[in-house]
Amino acid sequence: MRKHILLSSFAALMFIIGFGTHAVMSNETVSTNDNQNKATEVTNSTTYVSKEPLQVNVTLQKQFLDGNITEKTRKKTIYAMEDFWSEYENWQLINQSQEEMVFRKQIDDISPSLKQNGYFGLQNSMLSIFEGEPIHQQVIQSFYQIDTDTLESRQFEALQKGIKIDSKEKYLQVLEVYRDLSPTKQVQG
Repeated sequence: MRKHILLSSFAALMFIIGFGTHAVMSNETVSTNDNQNKATEVTNSTTYVSKEPLQVNVTLQKQFLDGNITEKTRKKTIYAMEDFWSEYENWQLINQSQEEMVFRKQIDDISPSLKQNGYFGLQNSMLSIFEGEPIHQQVIQSFYQIDTDTLESRQFEALQKGIKIDSKEKYLQVLEVYRDLSPTKQVQG
Protein backbone atom coordinates (compact mmCIF):
# COMPACT_ATOMS: atom_id res chain seq x y z
CA MET A 1 0.00 0.00 0.00
CA ARG A 2 2.86 2.35 0.90
CA LYS A 3 4.54 1.62 -2.45
CA HIS A 4 1.25 2.47 -4.23
CA ILE A 5 0.96 5.78 -2.33
CA LEU A 6 4.59 6.69 -3.10
CA LEU A 7 4.16 5.78 -6.76
CA SER A 8 0.94 7.78 -6.99
CA SER A 9 2.54 10.77 -5.25
CA PHE A 10 5.57 10.63 -7.56
CA ALA A 11 3.33 10.36 -10.64
CA ALA A 12 1.21 13.30 -9.45
CA LEU A 13 4.32 15.40 -8.80
CA MET A 14 5.71 14.59 -12.26
CA PHE A 15 2.33 15.38 -13.80
CA ILE A 16 2.19 18.79 -12.07
CA ILE A 17 5.80 19.61 -12.98
CA GLY A 18 5.14 18.64 -16.61
CA PHE A 19 2.09 20.85 -16.86
CA GLY A 20 3.87 23.64 -14.96
CA THR A 21 6.73 23.53 -17.46
CA HIS A 22 4.22 23.57 -20.30
CA ALA A 23 2.50 26.60 -18.76
CA VAL A 24 5.79 28.48 -18.37
CA MET A 25 6.81 27.68 -21.96
CA SER A 26 3.42 28.78 -23.25
CA ASN A 27 3.61 32.06 -21.35
CA GLU A 28 7.09 32.86 -22.73
CA THR A 29 5.62 33.18 -26.23
CA VAL A 30 3.00 35.74 -25.18
CA SER A 31 3.55 39.39 -26.25
CA THR A 32 5.53 41.80 -24.03
CA ASN A 33 2.40 43.49 -22.62
CA ASP A 34 0.89 40.14 -21.71
CA ASN A 35 4.19 39.07 -20.14
CA GLN A 36 4.08 42.05 -17.79
CA ASN A 37 0.46 41.34 -16.86
CA LYS A 38 1.11 37.66 -16.24
CA ALA A 39 4.48 37.97 -14.51
CA THR A 40 3.11 36.64 -11.25
CA GLU A 41 1.66 33.60 -13.01
CA VAL A 42 4.94 32.80 -14.77
CA THR A 43 7.04 33.15 -11.63
CA ASN A 44 4.84 30.74 -9.74
CA SER A 45 3.77 28.06 -12.21
CA THR A 46 2.08 26.04 -9.45
CA THR A 47 -0.33 28.91 -8.89
CA TYR A 48 -0.95 29.13 -12.62
CA VAL A 49 -1.65 25.42 -12.96
CA SER A 50 -3.97 25.33 -9.97
CA LYS A 51 -6.04 28.19 -11.44
CA GLU A 52 -6.67 26.34 -14.69
CA PRO A 53 -8.30 22.89 -14.75
CA LEU A 54 -6.35 20.32 -16.74
CA GLN A 55 -7.82 18.54 -19.75
CA VAL A 56 -6.42 15.06 -20.45
CA ASN A 57 -7.51 11.98 -22.33
CA VAL A 58 -7.94 9.09 -19.91
CA THR A 59 -7.74 5.59 -21.37
CA LEU A 60 -9.06 2.74 -19.23
CA GLN A 61 -7.95 -0.76 -20.21
CA LYS A 62 -9.49 -3.91 -18.75
CA GLN A 63 -7.36 -7.05 -19.12
CA PHE A 64 -9.28 -10.31 -18.75
CA LEU A 65 -8.05 -13.81 -17.82
CA ASP A 66 -8.19 -14.90 -21.45
CA GLY A 67 -5.77 -12.11 -22.41
CA ASN A 68 -8.39 -9.95 -24.11
CA ILE A 69 -8.04 -6.22 -23.40
CA THR A 70 -10.91 -3.77 -23.81
CA GLU A 71 -10.23 -0.07 -23.95
CA LYS A 72 -12.27 3.10 -23.47
CA THR A 73 -10.94 6.64 -23.85
CA ARG A 74 -12.63 9.79 -22.64
CA LYS A 75 -11.66 13.41 -22.09
CA LYS A 76 -11.38 14.29 -18.42
CA THR A 77 -11.17 17.70 -16.75
CA ILE A 78 -9.01 17.63 -13.63
CA TYR A 79 -9.80 20.24 -11.01
CA ALA A 80 -7.92 18.61 -8.12
CA MET A 81 -5.19 16.01 -8.54
CA GLU A 82 -6.08 14.34 -5.24
CA ASP A 83 -9.64 13.72 -6.43
CA PHE A 84 -8.39 12.51 -9.80
CA TRP A 85 -5.97 9.96 -8.27
CA SER A 86 -8.57 8.70 -5.80
CA GLU A 87 -10.97 8.06 -8.67
CA TYR A 88 -8.45 5.65 -10.23
CA GLU A 89 -6.90 4.18 -7.08
CA ASN A 90 -7.88 0.62 -8.10
CA TRP A 91 -6.25 1.02 -11.52
CA GLN A 92 -2.58 0.67 -12.46
CA LEU A 93 -1.00 3.64 -14.25
CA ILE A 94 0.56 2.26 -17.47
CA ASN A 95 1.53 5.40 -19.38
CA GLN A 96 1.42 9.12 -18.73
CA SER A 97 2.04 12.22 -20.82
CA GLN A 98 0.78 15.79 -20.76
CA GLU A 99 -2.11 14.87 -23.05
CA GLU A 100 -2.99 11.34 -21.96
CA MET A 101 -3.03 8.93 -19.03
CA VAL A 102 -3.48 5.19 -19.54
CA PHE A 103 -4.72 2.99 -16.70
CA ARG A 104 -5.15 -0.80 -16.63
CA LYS A 105 -7.13 -3.08 -14.36
CA GLN A 106 -6.83 -6.88 -14.16
CA ILE A 107 -10.29 -8.45 -14.30
CA ASP A 108 -10.72 -11.84 -12.62
CA ASP A 109 -13.09 -13.12 -15.31
CA ILE A 110 -13.13 -13.96 -18.99
CA SER A 111 -13.99 -11.26 -21.50
CA PRO A 112 -17.59 -10.63 -22.57
CA SER A 113 -16.68 -11.45 -26.19
CA LEU A 114 -15.33 -14.86 -25.15
CA LYS A 115 -18.50 -15.56 -23.15
CA GLN A 116 -20.58 -14.68 -26.19
CA ASN A 117 -18.62 -16.33 -29.03
CA GLY A 118 -15.87 -18.50 -27.52
CA TYR A 119 -15.50 -22.26 -28.02
CA PHE A 120 -12.73 -24.69 -27.09
CA GLY A 121 -11.77 -27.08 -29.86
CA LEU A 122 -8.88 -28.76 -31.63
CA GLN A 123 -6.80 -27.50 -34.51
CA ASN A 124 -3.94 -29.77 -35.57
CA SER A 125 -4.16 -31.53 -32.18
CA MET A 126 -3.74 -28.19 -30.35
CA LEU A 127 -6.27 -27.16 -27.70
CA SER A 128 -7.47 -23.83 -29.05
CA ILE A 129 -10.12 -21.19 -28.51
CA PHE A 130 -12.22 -20.35 -31.54
CA GLU A 131 -14.44 -17.41 -32.32
CA GLY A 132 -17.59 -19.35 -33.05
CA GLU A 133 -17.72 -23.11 -33.48
CA PRO A 134 -14.45 -24.85 -34.47
CA ILE A 135 -15.92 -25.83 -37.84
CA HIS A 136 -15.44 -22.18 -38.92
CA GLN A 137 -11.67 -22.40 -38.19
CA GLN A 138 -11.34 -18.93 -36.61
CA VAL A 139 -8.67 -19.56 -33.96
CA ILE A 140 -8.24 -16.83 -31.35
CA GLN A 141 -5.66 -18.52 -29.14
CA SER A 142 -3.88 -21.88 -28.94
CA PHE A 143 -2.69 -23.47 -25.72
CA TYR A 144 -0.96 -26.84 -25.92
CA GLN A 145 -0.69 -30.07 -27.86
CA ILE A 146 -3.21 -32.77 -26.94
CA ASP A 147 -2.42 -36.46 -27.31
CA THR A 148 -5.67 -37.26 -29.13
CA ASP A 149 -4.96 -41.02 -28.89
CA THR A 150 -5.52 -40.84 -25.12
CA LEU A 151 -8.84 -38.97 -25.39
CA GLU A 152 -12.06 -40.79 -24.66
CA SER A 153 -14.37 -40.76 -27.67
CA ARG A 154 -16.82 -38.37 -25.94
CA GLN A 155 -13.96 -35.93 -25.16
CA PHE A 156 -12.73 -36.04 -28.75
CA GLU A 157 -16.25 -35.50 -30.11
CA ALA A 158 -16.86 -32.62 -27.70
CA LEU A 159 -13.68 -30.88 -28.89
CA GLN A 160 -14.51 -31.53 -32.54
CA LYS A 161 -17.98 -30.04 -32.08
CA GLY A 162 -16.72 -27.27 -29.77
CA ILE A 163 -17.10 -26.72 -26.04
CA LYS A 164 -18.95 -23.44 -25.40
CA ILE A 165 -17.12 -21.10 -23.01
CA ASP A 166 -19.81 -19.31 -21.05
CA SER A 167 -18.07 -18.68 -17.72
CA LYS A 168 -14.72 -18.31 -16.00
CA GLU A 169 -15.31 -21.65 -14.26
CA LYS A 170 -15.88 -23.48 -17.57
CA TYR A 171 -12.78 -21.81 -19.06
CA LEU A 172 -10.54 -22.88 -16.17
CA GLN A 173 -12.09 -26.36 -15.95
CA VAL A 174 -11.46 -27.18 -19.62
CA LEU A 175 -7.89 -25.88 -19.45
CA GLU A 176 -7.21 -28.04 -16.39
CA VAL A 177 -8.84 -31.23 -17.72
CA TYR A 178 -7.04 -31.14 -21.06
CA ARG A 179 -3.70 -29.98 -19.61
CA ASP A 180 -3.39 -33.45 -18.09
CA LEU A 181 -3.75 -34.95 -21.59
CA SER A 182 -0.86 -32.95 -22.98
CA PRO A 183 2.16 -35.12 -23.86
CA THR A 184 5.08 -34.35 -21.57
CA LYS A 185 8.75 -35.01 -21.99
CA GLN A 186 10.39 -36.87 -19.15
CA VAL A 187 13.64 -35.45 -17.87
CA GLN A 188 16.40 -37.96 -17.21
CA GLY A 189 18.18 -37.13 -14.00
